[in-house]
Amino acid sequence: MGSEKGPVSLSTILPINLSTLCKLAETNDMVSLWDSLEPWFRSKGYILYPRSSSGNVIYPSNEPVYTLNESPAKFPFAHSESRNPEDRSFFALFGLFAAVNVQRRDIVIKLLPHDYPELAIFKRLVSEPQCSDPLNLTIPVLDILTYSDEISFVIMPRWGDTPSVLFDGFDCLETAFEFALCMLKNLIVHRDIKLNNILINSYGGRRYNSHYHSFFASKKARFVLCDFSISMMFSSDTLPAERVCPASASEDGYFDFHPPDAANGETIYDPFAYDVACLGGLLCESIGYMTPLAPPLAPFLDGMITPDISTRYTAAEALELLPLLERTYGKAMIGENCSFLMTRPFSSSGMLLRWSSRVGYAIAPSLQMQIFVMYNSSGLLKRSFMM
Repeated sequence: MGSEKGPVSLSTILPINLSTLCKLAETNDMVSLWDSLEPWFRSKGYILYPRSSSGNVIYPSNEPVYTLNESPAKFPFAHSESRNPEDRSFFALFGLFAAVNVQRRDIVIKLLPHDYPELAIFKRLVSEPQCSDPLNLTIPVLDILTYSDEISFVIMPRWGDTPSVLFDGFDCLETAFEFALCMLKNLIVHRDIKLNNILINSYGGRRYNSHYHSFFASKKARFVLCDFSISMMFSSDTLPAERVCPASASEDGYFDFHPPDAANGETIYDPFAYDVACLGGLLCESIGYMTPLAPPLAPFLDGMITPDISTRYTAAEALELLPLLERTYGKAMIGENCSFLMTRPFSSSGMLLRWSSRVGYAIAPSLQMQIFVMYNSSGLLKRSFMM
């Protein structure tokens, strides 16, 4: 009676060429891939999460090193809300797995072939001066392990998904614009801006509970942008006019926030202005409900998502206007009047109002002049919000 066939050897799973790896990807054979890689990662100081009978869901076997109340994490690591392994489950993918390092810190491993643009993006972000730039609001990279001439693994700290009830309010505005500035500064176009690609330095708990709000109020919460799988990066020696994308590329990513920049026969489009509009769509979904309490917020959001690209805000313009908006309708007033935050219903649609049916928010006529005067006096606007 023959014995059951065990995992294929590492050299068979990952040959110098990518043919075997591609075959495993076609059948999504995650088990063979990561089981065979386990000894190699162990030799590098990383212990993969044990596989479970739950398929893609894997669980850590160790106690978390960082918890919010007992031992708060220091950047770049995040803390776990719970010590329960089931609460700290991780949904593994063919090219994405979780592990712990020799200090028992939870980390995430991403497999990337060398010809993937995402690997080049990570290498730029981990190099200096980008790595030490406080405005580098992307998921930190701890290490990049070269496995062969064709494959590398990016090591990142494990962070958690951002609950939609938390990415809300005036605080998220500044973070959102800093995301856009960070991308522009590094000549990276994200192309898939959505809440799922924004991580918070807390994981391993129930997503919609009071923990996140107390954590956010403690000023210890940090947000980072992740997932550059469809992102593009331009060389530093290119001119601004050369940093364009073919119109077909505008169809990729999260569709609900897409502006019509390449929907009228255009052959190319400005991807950085496109990303700003997508970010504006996310903000409309997250904080659009606040406009009755802070009417100037409406033209502020309109300035980000206007179909007129020539008058659409840049991230820098939006950041300059933000202090004026906060002074007029400050964070304290918004917080006081939004005590219903935890119980307000979620939007059932991606965009609150579709592009095709709107140019601007409907604002009471008595407020229009107030909004126009406040914004125009800043000297930053190149457009009028008179409706």
